[in-house]
Amino acid sequence: MPDSSPPAYFSIRNTLLKQSDQLAGVPEPDRAAVLATALDAVPVAAGFLRPYSTLFAEGDSSASRLAFSCLSAAATFPDAARDEVAELGTLTAILFGLDDIADNIAGSWSPDDVLAIFGRLSSALRGQGTDPGDEGPVGEALRAWRDWWTRFGADPEVAVYAPALAEQLDLAGAAMARERAWSEGGEPWPDYDTYVDNGTQTILYRTWWVAGLGVRGPRPAHDRHWRAVVSATHLGAACMRLANDIRTFERERSEGKPNSVLILERAGTDTRAAVDRVAAHIAELNGRFLNALAALPPELAAIAEGQRRSVAFNGAWYLARDTHAYTVRELAGDVGAHGG
Repeated sequence: MPDSSPPAYFSIRNTLLKQSDQLAGVPEPDRAAVLATALDAVPVAAGFLRPYSTLFAEGDSSASRLAFSCLSAAATFPDAARDEVAELGTLTAILFGLDDIADNIAGSWSPDDVLAIFGRLSSALRGQGTDPGDEGPVGEALRAWRDWWTRFGADPEVAVYAPALAEQLDLAGAAMARERAWSEGGEPWPDYDTYVDNGTQTILYRTWWVAGLGVRGPRPAHDRHWRAVVSATHLGAACMRLANDIRTFERERSEGKPNSVLILERAGTDTRAAVDRVAAHIAELNGRFLNALAALPPELAAIAEGQRRSVAFNGAWYLARDTHAYTVRELAGDVGAHGG
């Protein structure tokens, strides 16, 4: 994914949205520290991903999400240590890479291929994986995932969540395969509610938050913590999916890919009204999300606060710009601009 000729996927912009402050979701008193922690974590995450340069672009490429991935992790857990932010940022970048594979941005894959790839990821967590011999993007994704879990899952408190993480990967793979079939015309596009329910998995927010529990969850770790937080996490995922849809619907129109805005358009709603309806739905879901977080037990307070921060940061970011093309140089510039 060289700078000089980025794929068309990375050059389409949403021209309908008004621009906003990309850091609007980070409380102003936290911004300098969050930006500095993200920048500090970038070299660590870059080192983890450097062997897999076909799928994971370097930090100053227009196709890179490395800086954004570390910034998102730091904005979610502003008190986390550099190495924790680096591991969670690396996970975010790996999930972006998997999404590129499922979207046929990195190669061409059938719905069955997508399902099989995610099955191999979850098998690795169940101790059933073997060293992937695949070439190209899939091989890089599998090896990056293996390396990440080897480091991250070595902590017994994290390994407790391996079954939940495997389950979320299976659900995400099935959802992404379903979306791939919709995009290819193998199945008719779904109605709005079916699409949104499926999209709570394809946004991979739920998958990420199993790992988030491993970093910032209660000790000793226990699967009941995931079971307690999963309903709220589902609502957060829906907010993230719809915010992403508002950012990306012009690109996804060109790809023939379903999107909440486009589904409303097909039902006869004009584009501006469709965007407004999706935005209103986000506001309604976000209210339910915050209520669900407030009802969590005190031992999950750090996770509740992290989820609130995550949805606030990412939702504001999607209104401002795409997740790619935020380079490490830009991140460093933002650190300087905020007193770092």
